[in-house]
Amino acid sequence: MLALLKFYFSRRTRIATFSAILFFLSALTVGGVIYSRQNALENRLLENLLWAAYQFDREVREFRLSLHESQAGDSAIDDLLVRYEILYSRQTLFLQGEIGAAVEALGNIQGDVQASQANIAKMETLIAPLWETPSVLGSQLSSVLHQQATALQQLTNNILVETNAHVSKTRSDERRVLTHLYGLVLLLIIFLMFSGGMLVRALILEGRSSMRKAQALEVKGHELNEAASRAEKASLAKSEFMAVMSHEIRTPLNGVVGMADLLKDEVKTPKAVTYLAALKRSAESLRAVINDILDYTKIESGRFDLDYQTLNLHQCIDELCESYALQQPRSNVMFHYWVDPALPRYVIGDVARLRQIIMNLINNALKFTEEGVVRFYVRSLTGNNILFEVLDTGCGISEEHQAQLFTAFSQVDASIARRHEGTGLGLAICKRLVEAMQGNIGVSSQPGLGSRFWFKVNMDVAEPMVGDDPDEQRRVLTSYHHILVVEDNPLNQTVAQGMLEYLGAKVTISENGQEALDELQAHHGQIDLVLMDMQMPIMDGPETVRRWRVFEARHQLPRMPILAMTANVMAEHRERCMQSGMDDMIHKPFTRDELFRGIHRHLATQQLPSPATERGVLPTSSAPPVDKHDGEPPLLDEHLCNELRDTFDAASLDALLSAFITRFDERYVRLEAFNASEAREHLSQEAHSLKGAGLSLGCLAIAEQASHIERRADTATPDELAMYLERLKSLKASTQRALQDAGLICGPL
Repeated sequence: MLALLKFYFSRRTRIATFSAILFFLSALTVGGVIYSRQNALENRLLENLLWAAYQFDREVREFRLSLHESQAGDSAIDDLLVRYEILYSRQTLFLQGEIGAAVEALGNIQGDVQASQANIAKMETLIAPLWETPSVLGSQLSSVLHQQATALQQLTNNILVETNAHVSKTRSDERRVLTHLYGLVLLLIIFLMFSGGMLVRALILEGRSSMRKAQALEVKGHELNEAASRAEKASLAKSEFMAVMSHEIRTPLNGVVGMADLLKDEVKTPKAVTYLAALKRSAESLRAVINDILDYTKIESGRFDLDYQTLNLHQCIDELCESYALQQPRSNVMFHYWVDPALPRYVIGDVARLRQIIMNLINNALKFTEEGVVRFYVRSLTGNNILFEVLDTGCGISEEHQAQLFTAFSQVDASIARRHEGTGLGLAICKRLVEAMQGNIGVSSQPGLGSRFWFKVNMDVAEPMVGDDPDEQRRVLTSYHHILVVEDNPLNQTVAQGMLEYLGAKVTISENGQEALDELQAHHGQIDLVLMDMQMPIMDGPETVRRWRVFEARHQLPRMPILAMTANVMAEHRERCMQSGMDDMIHKPFTRDELFRGIHRHLATQQLPSPATERGVLPTSSAPPVDKHDGEPPLLDEHLCNELRDTFDAASLDALLSAFITRFDERYVRLEAFNASEAREHLSQEAHSLKGAGLSLGCLAIAEQASHIERRADTATPDELAMYLERLKSLKASTQRALQDAGLICGPL
């Protein structure tokens, strides 16, 4: 039984059960002891009562005997008086205390008791003279005393008989009651054993039920672990997909941003400058929105952080709305906006997220309004609250469909979604962003009349921003800054070195992590910053940084700024860089300005005139236009080509690009060989290397085709890959002609 309890129940449960049983038995024992002692006391009282009645009757008999002896002259008067004193005392004990109370409870002897008291009182009167004059005891007094004693003997005899009968009856009743109690106790013990058995059975059943539940929970735990594993794999697949999509979207968008930057020095009229500014802001906003969508997973996980800074709210709204107002007018839709004059100019907030929310709401309004007007209002409320409203005269939304508007991947009308190619993520992201700002968002709409989307956030008023206009002055690195570039790709080495030297820095190149580690250990006092590639032979970037940080701590050196150079933009890649000890990231491909912005956060800078003017570099407007073909992606990245033209002299740039074109044939031969042998991994790596080189030199079409081959290397058939390679080969000739037409290479190779 004990082994069974140990198997089914925990030690704590067993202790509690045994304690309860022990306490119950202890209570029964104590109750029995109390009952036994009470019964003993009652028995002792009955015995005392019977003994007192017997002593009373016996003393009456002894008094009669003494009286008889005194008449015969056999005893002295003093013996008679002593015997009377004893008789009187026996009477007093019989009628006082607990015995007296018990006598009073006996109603059938009360007459005899009272008669005996009267008799003794009369005898007291007769005997009283004998205390003074014993000689007065004569035959007459003796005869009277003898009569009184005889009568008293009869009374005490009756009292003794009745008392004995009462005690016998009481004990008989007690035995009968005790017999009933024994039966009741036996019945209770039977019930106790039965209930104990039921309790043990219930405990065993409960234990078995608990075991079944534990087993079910264990099975459920395994299922949940498997589900979590599947969810983790799905999340990883989603992250990889987002990383690929990020690269594919960023490539053409970089061309838009670069073209806008190129046109900055071409346009002269104020109206054209305004158009160009709107174009640049739209392109930059689009890039910010893409980055925000890529961060949606982070928002879902609750780890999203806002970048609160002082912002010019009026300027933010004007710049954003100006891009909509300057769009080519649509035939039936107009856009208007109004800003409350009482709206504070400078507030604390995340300008990028605020722009994203507003743009999403306005874009939706324009998308779903076939005819009429879209209005955007900004109002100042009490308590630093600001209300943003977007009103349209579009198709409207029914009340039952409004509840799902802010749910991810949901759209009200599938036919509208097909026409406008929506994903259903925009409003869900807006809701998460507004909630992160401690605000709320909502909608009111009527089908056929239009919709009103609004959100309200609290933005504290800030002091006016003080700073220089970035268009009037530029920062450049001072000549004493020494930067170590760790990069295994020769073309990327040349590009990075050229950009940094253009910015005024001294550059040292290391081809792998081990070489960089040796250089840092030998000349750490001469190096100000490190640009570290992530994937390199011999030793990769993260491992190099980890080893350097250990060396740095062991020798108590000042912390060296180390920036990662990588084409990966997902959060897990950044986390890997930061965990290894890096300080920041610069994403490939990068322009000279982006490179400078990444570096200047970690190095001391000074205000100098524009480097292009100071060094006598020709403005980009003197460069011939880059060749493009209608209906096809551009062969060259115009913005990056002009950056290269500004960075290198003509001879160096010609040698750099000529080397790329010359080595293209070698790369192509390796690609064909890998495809023929179905060495998919090597094919992907070679395509990745070609893609990086093409992006660094502005050969956009070759880079895009190489990226396509890299993505399809694991899934496409050899025949499909052969078609992709043939397309890549044809791009070499057209890219070479485009470089020649742009004046980037001097002549035929």
